[in-house]
Amino acid sequence: MTNATKYYIWLTLALGYSTPKHKALSKLYTNIAGFYSGGEQEWRLSGVLTDKDISALENMPLKKAYEVIARCNELGLSVVSLDDPAYPKKLMDISDPPAVLYMKGRIPNLSRRLSIAVVGTRSATAYGKMTCNVIAGSLAKVGVVIVSGGAVGIDSVAHTAALQAGGVTVCVLGCGVNFPYLMGNAAMRQTISEHGAVISEYPPDYPPGKHTFPERNRIISGLSDGILVVEAGVRSGSLITARLAAEQNRDVFAVMGNINSPYSQGANELIKDGAVPVTVFTDITSYYSQFHIEAEPDDMVQEIPVRKTDIDVSDDAKTVYNCITAEPIHIDAITSAAGLPVSSVLTALTELELEGLVIADRGRMYRIV
Repeated sequence: MTNATKYYIWLTLALGYSTPKHKALSKLYTNIAGFYSGGEQEWRLSGVLTDKDISALENMPLKKAYEVIARCNELGLSVVSLDDPAYPKKLMDISDPPAVLYMKGRIPNLSRRLSIAVVGTRSATAYGKMTCNVIAGSLAKVGVVIVSGGAVGIDSVAHTAALQAGGVTVCVLGCGVNFPYLMGNAAMRQTISEHGAVISEYPPDYPPGKHTFPERNRIISGLSDGILVVEAGVRSGSLITARLAAEQNRDVFAVMGNINSPYSQGANELIKDGAVPVTVFTDITSYYSQFHIEAEPDDMVQEIPVRKTDIDVSDDAKTVYNCITAEPIHIDAITSAAGLPVSSVLTALTELELEGLVIADRGRMYRIV
């Protein structure tokens, strides 16, 4: 946090978040404190602000910014503003960069590392999840920073794949960093903050809304050298992010999908419109020779396990096995899906474990191997 941060927070509280006016003012006033102290006359002379903007600035006391900073200190959040050397240079390149970033964790130096945004549908298919896991995990394994939006579906798979590969990932939220949004992903966000960063342009406690996610998308693409769309329908928000990426002069990549699947229509249309088709992670890294990424065959993350079709186990074990997926599933859900007594399910699970077909995770969760 710099001495000027409070003034940038004040600007966002008065003028809003997704606006090019913040960047314009930061270029006009290398010392934003001088802009603040200049008052109405200086604000009009800037040539950037409307009468409505000036009225909003007059009615926004600086103490509100101090309150935001106090809340950040309480929550242990970092605050980076446009004047801060730690502000991502890639993000500064877009027309409307956020004046302030609230952060849990630390954004790596993206000037020296390739960063790829990975986005897609929340209703991901097994194919989409498998592909995302392999490509995002492989990218992370060779040092690429994975950027995504922290939502369910493709976003979560991308973040998790990066973490499991020992890589770095950045999660951009459409609400305050501490807001209780998608609490099923809270543990994932905590892990991300320990190996990367969870960030937002919105101050603490700011709720999500219809406008916040499209605004958030420009940051996801702005932080990245390119964007990969894994699965997306024709009206997917991921296509908005892809459009923003193109407008920001970022590369657009897309995973080729089943032509009969509604979840692949958007990605396939992107390819028809000029997006780079991707089948392996090197289709992406080969575009960025300036980062000197050297991928070896063993850098490829293994595919998500799939059920075997020919297994020599009891009938009950076969029934239970067909209820278990590559993602951990609780024994209660297995029992319900199998329609067998708990005792029979436990016996079947033991048999499947001994055969090396399933593995038990913590919390009475099971997954295929």
